[in-house]
Amino acid sequence: MAVNAFAALDNILTKREARRSTDRQYALALMQFDYQKQQADMAQTGKQLELLQGANAQMMNNVAQDFISSSGLDVIYDAEDKGAENAMETLEDLGLSKRDASRVASAVWAYYTGQNPQPILKLGRKLKNLSQSESLNSEQKMFIKGLGGSIGLIGGSEIDIENAKSLLTRTDKILSNQDEIMQEVYEYGTGDFEIQRKDIGLSLSQLKNEVVEEDENDLSMPYVPSVKELVSDSKKIAQQSEDNVLEKQNALELLKDESNVLSQLQKKGTLTDEQRQYMSRIPTIMGEFENELEELNQAVIESKQSLKEDALFESQTKLSDFMETQREASGGTYRPF
Repeated sequence: MAVNAFAALDNILTKREARRSTDRQYALALMQFDYQKQQADMAQTGKQLELLQGANAQMMNNVAQDFISSSGLDVIYDAEDKGAENAMETLEDLGLSKRDASRVASAVWAYYTGQNPQPILKLGRKLKNLSQSESLNSEQKMFIKGLGGSIGLIGGSEIDIENAKSLLTRTDKILSNQDEIMQEVYEYGTGDFEIQRKDIGLSLSQLKNEVVEEDENDLSMPYVPSVKELVSDSKKIAQQSEDNVLEKQNALELLKDESNVLSQLQKKGTLTDEQRQYMSRIPTIMGEFENELEELNQAVIESKQSLKEDALFESQTKLSDFMETQREASGGTYRPF
């Protein structure tokens, strides 16, 4: 009888340790998956930001070149020593103030000598903002008339005016793009690996297609069960927990029966030394069994709660998939209510 009790106890402890080991392995697998996903997200976002910066830099050069060509500022550039002074005189002849003429000349020289398109683009942004303002001083009016007239914004045909407005809109948008990209880069450096600003002016979907796809074999992703498998596993764990409780209860009852039999033998004086030694240990073993039973009952409660949550998640996932299928089938017009 003592052998049976110890065997039952050993079997229960072995099963409990196996269950805990499985839980630990599953938790470690999920942690590894989360870490690898974070690394993959970081790499993809970094690649997207790199592509965004490169594409926006090229667009800045293109738009700045369009602005210089449309305004005729390309003809005032001269690499000679007095080229800048001559350019300022030409700009003042257009009606610009000396200060604005200096700024425009500096922007042109920055573009040609420093390959920096931003000062030119900022001229376009300034021109756009001033053209939309109702309150202007004389210097600002001269700036719009001089530089705006050179691109067709003032005194041009209807088509010229529309083209000029389109050009100024692009200069403003490209600068906004750059500001937003730099903000995304800053957030990336703080650990935010998702691009929040979806309207940067470039197609993120195209960028995603350009990102080099990671080889799934290289990631060595651990196996993560599906929702259906999670529910199935939760059912098995719940059933195993209930079986463990039943097995523990049976072992406890068996131990009580053995204790009663040994008590009768003790009264008769036929108790052997081995039986007497085992009988003295029964209260300790029973206490351990009762503690184990309490833990197992708690495990049953937790496993049933986990099963309930997984089943709810499965039903929500099925409903979401169904609604998405209906929306795709109806061209986006499907409404459940």
